[in-house]
Amino acid sequence: MNAQPGLWWGLLAPLTCVAVISTGQLLFKIASASVDFRRPFDAPKGLLVLGVALALYAAATLLWVAALKHAPLGRVYPLMALSFVLVPLGSFVLLRETVSPSYWAGVALIVAGLAVIGRSWS
Repeated sequence: MNAQPGLWWGLLAPLTCVAVISTGQLLFKIASASVDFRRPFDAPKGLLVLGVALALYAAATLLWVAALKHAPLGRVYPLMALSFVLVPLGSFVLLRETVSPSYWAGVALIVAGLAVIGRSWS
């Protein structure tokens, strides 16, 4: 493993994983609105959305494993915390869900924590 993973493996690939996994979470929520798992085939569009979400998760997992081959886990794993920013943001913007002010305060703390962690790797 290289000491310096480079821009792609050290930052862009992990951020892509976070974005794809966050998108998958939003798609899971969308699918949940139409799929009744007692009769799943009554909602083929919902099953399609669920299938896309699962495929995204699989692709993100493969990319994550590839990134871990090139970058230290302790360096890239904190980026996964960005999903706690992207998912509620997406649910607020795309799904019109409410997100409490205290949750946004927690998001700000997560971002601040990531900034502190990022500075420790500089």
